[in-house]
Amino acid sequence: MPLELRLYPAPAESDKKFFGGQVQRQRRTHYGHYEVEMTAGRGNGVISSFFTYTGPYFGDPHDEIDFEFLGRDTTKVWVNRFAKGERLPGKWIDLGLDAAAGPNVYAFDWLPDRIIWFVNGREIYRIEAKDRVLPDIPGRIYFDIWTGGRGQTNWAGWADQSTESLAKYYCISYRLPHEQAPSCSDERSSTVQSDE
Repeated sequence: MPLELRLYPAPAESDKKFFGGQVQRQRRTHYGHYEVEMTAGRGNGVISSFFTYTGPYFGDPHDEIDFEFLGRDTTKVWVNRFAKGERLPGKWIDLGLDAAAGPNVYAFDWLPDRIIWFVNGREIYRIEAKDRVLPDIPGRIYFDIWTGGRGQTNWAGWADQSTESLAKYYCISYRLPHEQAPSCSDERSSTVQSDE
């Protein structure tokens, strides 16, 4: 049974336009292999995501590694990272599938010298420390559904007042580099071709 995170219009008495959902792991993680099996939310202005984060609230510079699915076109994903408070160039990736049509496994390897993003075991993007700045501060695992504000309209679109959406999270896993530990993709190994 998946964990469902819903986005829906806030009641009239609220000072917010929408209510969404977010889950974070309290314990920090660092280098390793991260996986999520999820179905992204649909809808203009809707963002559903899986990421690592730390920042000023925790007494750190902003470090982050992202999978962000924009509900206006769920055949693509935005992969991104922040390092030492600097927002670094992200990239749109064509998935070759519809992330809102059903569950898929999204993963990234975060290592001292590289970050590699995967979809169903297939590498989709890679950055290396020799060419780019990488985050290096342990953070927390997050997943959520939300709407962008006016400043993000060009990126995410604009959610009208009746927008509702749903993201489903079936599994989230983390393992240390070179560790043999259970991962989300283990249960899907009979149906997902892995290149890892």
